[in-house]
Amino acid sequence: MKITGIETIALSDPGTADETIVRVHTDEGLTGLGQAESPSLVIDAIIRADGGLLDVLKGENPLEVDRLWQKMYARTGLFGRRGVTIAAIGAVETALWDIAGKTAGRPVCELIWQACCGCRETGEYKLHVHPYATVYGPGETLHEMEERFSLAVERGFRALKLEEWVGGFARVNVKRDVEIVQKVRETIGEDRDLLIDVQNQWQEVGQALETIRAIEKFHPYFIEAPLPPDNLDGYARLADTVDTRIAVGDWGFTTRFDFEDLMTRGKVDVVQPSSVRAGGIREITRIAESAFRKGLLCVPHAWCHMVGVAAEIHIAAVIPNMPYFEMPMAFPDSPIISELLDPAIELNQEGAIEVPDRPGLGFELNEDVVRRFRVDPH
Repeated sequence: MKITGIETIALSDPGTADETIVRVHTDEGLTGLGQAESPSLVIDAIIRADGGLLDVLKGENPLEVDRLWQKMYARTGLFGRRGVTIAAIGAVETALWDIAGKTAGRPVCELIWQACCGCRETGEYKLHVHPYATVYGPGETLHEMEERFSLAVERGFRALKLEEWVGGFARVNVKRDVEIVQKVRETIGEDRDLLIDVQNQWQEVGQALETIRAIEKFHPYFIEAPLPPDNLDGYARLADTVDTRIAVGDWGFTTRFDFEDLMTRGKVDVVQPSSVRAGGIREITRIAESAFRKGLLCVPHAWCHMVGVAAEIHIAAVIPNMPYFEMPMAFPDSPIISELLDPAIELNQEGAIEVPDRPGLGFELNEDVVRRFRVDPH
């Protein structure tokens, strides 16, 4: 089998969402899906430029996934060894795993086992994995927040994430932050985990310390991105001072090399590699293994990118220190989020997702949605 083409599928629902899907084609008719959280025009250029990913992979055997990742990484070094180039490589790599699973008649999780070597690690695949819901936007008033978080509870999520917002958390003062977190905690109850994303709004450690100490009584599971992403020394000071877990990894961090800096120099408690930006499925398993050896958690990011969520399901099935992964609960919703995949991803009554035993990622695109929302890369 040989790779014959790489297709960029740009989807746009104006005012709601834009998505960049990558589909790899082979001469045997098998295709694989990946996704990048980057502008479709840029991803398409990285694929189609002279010396780009299509030139690198055309005619190659798609089943040699790890070797082809290295080939893409080496051959695009002058494109930029991090950032959007890695997002494109990761999208293609995810698609290659999808093809490999379909070829073998096995789900991707059975092909990507990563032994983290814990003495209680059983070597078994998880049959069910747990997403957390990112409730975004969180709402502009306390009443609206209560409504939206109540919907997430009704859907069965056992972990929910509160995001910063204009006039909301991290944007006014500590008193307002306490008021919001108290309302959300009362809404979701004590038996669900509450995650909080600051989205880099706090500019210095003292501000972060004041707020975290004020909301500790509401037992946040972690505080995500409290400081600007490059402030690794600030992260180390913060993580060494507070008991609440500090989580980082969404805002532009890619590959095991960035995350090693986060863990060693930044001393964070939770790493958050993006399944649509950090470099692909295998790269996330390597990051998670390194975190495991340091006694840290790995909770990947995907936001509203549903092929990325499908990839997270398989990663979580094999990684012992991945209690949750991100899944969207978007306001407003869009078909290119909630209706993109066939079959749809469903939660059971315990708030878990059954790991699919279908070949590959176990999902295909809803072609009706693709036809309705496909646009030229932009």
